[in-house]
Amino acid sequence: MDIKKIYLVAERDIMSITQQKAFIIMRWVWFFVQVAIFGYALANLVSPSYYYYKEYYTVGIYIVTLYSSSITIAYEILEEAESGVVDYLLSLPITRKELEIGRSIGGGLRGIIITLPPFITTLYLIGVTDPVLLIEAGISIFLLSFGVAGLGITLASTLKSGDKTDIILGMIDAFIARLSTVFYPIQAITKSNPVYGVLARLNPLTYAADVLRASLLVPQGITLDPLMGIMILFAFAIGTTTLAVLFYERNLEGGGWT
Repeated sequence: MDIKKIYLVAERDIMSITQQKAFIIMRWVWFFVQVAIFGYALANLVSPSYYYYKEYYTVGIYIVTLYSSSITIAYEILEEAESGVVDYLLSLPITRKELEIGRSIGGGLRGIIITLPPFITTLYLIGVTDPVLLIEAGISIFLLSFGVAGLGITLASTLKSGDKTDIILGMIDAFIARLSTVFYPIQAITKSNPVYGVLARLNPLTYAADVLRASLLVPQGITLDPLMGIMILFAFAIGTTTLAVLFYERNLEGGGWT
C-alpha cells in the first residue's frame, strides 16, 4: 500500500468539512444544549453518591457527539455512488484498499475535528488534572471515530440504499448510546437488567467513554483498566475497517457500484 495515496484520500475527506457548516453547527448546538440543560437537570435527580454526575454526563454526551459526527460518512458514500463520484475515484491510480483505508482514516479524523469545540468545552468544564493522561484520551477517541467511520462504510457498502441505511442507522442510534455507559454507570445498567449489562460491555462507546473519564479523573463507572479499554477500541477499529475493505471491494467489482 502507498501511504501517500492513503494520505491524499484522507485529506480529501477532511477538507469536505467546509461543505458541512450547517451540520457542524447543529452538532455543536446539540452538545451545548445537552450539557447546559439536561446535564445540570439530571445531576439534581441522581443519587447524592454520584456527586460528579454532571461531569460524567458531559463526557458521555461528547462521545455520542463524536459517534454521530463520524458515522455520517455512510451517507457520503451513498451520495457519491448515486452521483457517479465513485466512478471518478476508481479512475484514479489508487487501489480500492487504499481508497477505503484512506476514507476510514479521513472520516475518523474529520469526526474529531468537527467535535473539537465540544471536546475543548468538556476539558474546560471538568478540568485537566494531568495533561499526560490526555494522550490516552486522544488515542481512545481517535480509535472510536476511526472504527465508527469503518462501520459506516461497511453498512453503506452492504445496504447500497439511502433509505435502508437511514433506517438501520436510526435503529443503531436508538440502542448504541443507551446500552452503554454514556449516560449511566455499568453497575446501574447491570442492576436494571443483567442482559443490558452484557450488551453494554460489548459496546465500543462504553470503553471510549470510560477511558476518557479515567483520563480526566472523573469517578464512577470505570469498568476496566484504561489500557485494556484502548486495546478493545483498537480491535474494534481494525475489525470494522477490515469489514469495510471487504464489502467495499466486493461492491465495486466490475468497475462500479453494483
